[in-house]
Amino acid sequence: MVSGTGPAPNQADTVAFWRGLWSEPVNHSEGSWTEAVANECASITPMDPVVITPDDVVRDSTGCITTG
Repeated sequence: MVSGTGPAPNQADTVAFWRGLWSEPVNHSEGSWTEAVANECASITPMDPVVITPDDVVRDSTGCITTG
């Protein structure tokens, strides 16, 4: 079903569904692969923050917003 095309879900059923999932204790392990990935990524230099201002955004001849 496409979002927004049908009736809203029953609130009580929705709450019961999510409560059943989130009230369970965490019972899993991330595994050694996550540590391996963290170690591989440790030497990556973080990207400098990017600030986009209104002056960076322009409208093209069709009226679509594009970057300057």
